[in-house]
Amino acid sequence: MKIVDLVYTPVFVPIEAPLRYSQGAHPGFSRIIVQLKTDEGLVGLGECYGGKAREGQLEEFRASLRGEDPFQLERIRWKLASPGALKLFGHVLPFAAVEFACLDLQGKALGRPVSDLLGGRVRDRIQFCAYLFYRYNNPQGWGEVSNADQMVAWAKELVEKYKFQTIKFKNGVFPVDEEIETFIALRKAFPRHKIRIDPNAVWSVSTAIRVAKALRDYEPEYLEDPTWGIRGLARVNRKAPWVTLASNMSVFSFDDLPPAVIQDALDVVLLDPHWYGGIHRARVAAQVCETFSMDISMHSGTELGISQAAMLHLAAVLPNLSGACDSHYHHLADDVIVGGKLAYENGGMAVPTGPGLGVELDFDKLEKYHEMSKKQAMGSWIEDPNRPSEVTYYPKW
Repeated sequence: MKIVDLVYTPVFVPIEAPLRYSQGAHPGFSRIIVQLKTDEGLVGLGECYGGKAREGQLEEFRASLRGEDPFQLERIRWKLASPGALKLFGHVLPFAAVEFACLDLQGKALGRPVSDLLGGRVRDRIQFCAYLFYRYNNPQGWGEVSNADQMVAWAKELVEKYKFQTIKFKNGVFPVDEEIETFIALRKAFPRHKIRIDPNAVWSVSTAIRVAKALRDYEPEYLEDPTWGIRGLARVNRKAPWVTLASNMSVFSFDDLPPAVIQDALDVVLLDPHWYGGIHRARVAAQVCETFSMDISMHSGTELGISQAAMLHLAAVLPNLSGACDSHYHHLADDVIVGGKLAYENGGMAVPTGPGLGVELDFDKLEKYHEMSKKQAMGSWIEDPNRPSEVTYYPKW
């Protein structure tokens, strides 16, 4: 079996309401859908973040992929995304989409799910968290969330609907004292749930320590990237040793793992198959974390169904997965896969059992959301005009 072509399609898929975070807002999710076509008629699916830079890299990949055997993943990796290429040219995101598609082809050719190609699953269902953002009102009926009462009310809706046992509070939007109060309100409303907090590395070290002290009696599951950099995390870890620290920003690649271990910077590494260069590489990163007694969970970055399926297969084969995975998926209003959105049940999702990734493209939806992408010049990110300038230790843009 040989690859004969790579086809990539930018899409923009609406979400229930615009989501706010420390560096901007999400009006919807901008992604690129990849199809690897073969001489045997099989088509492998992949997905990555949107943007013209990624489109250009995929265009460059096309000629290099023609004639390659999708089973020869290490050859393809060193051809397209060697360590030097990743560091110098940033090919990791589009290469991950290619790797997903190669694994999808392998599974389809063998009639086996991707998880079987990774050593076999140790779990059949993956737990996810309720991913809470401050958000703007959507005229279609999904309401604004801008204070503690609204956040608690929305959390109750999500927990009732999806049966989540873990809550993630995305913050770094309002002054820190307001967000501390919101966390405490969530804890009082959900005394038995795990609640994690994530300001996207926007706080100073001193602010992060102040938050850790203020929330000590309210038992956050962990603080995710409360400040920037491995040294910053290590300083917080030394000054607030009672709080669990996690990262997917300061620690988000293989190069970050050795200094994180040496400096004792964190407790939980949040893996992402896109950022680590594919499902195989993320699995290797999980094994490195296991060696150094670091827990793992999984980061989310506005996935559609193809990437969500890839994350499910990855999570299924990781023995040291220690907590519910992050997922933006419940914010989506629609998807580009056949049958619509993957289903939640009791706070989690079943790992697909069909050949390959176990999902297929709905070409009508693909075309619909490709047309929408042409009208959404900023993609998944826009500047948030209402973010208070005093929230961060750097000026508002």
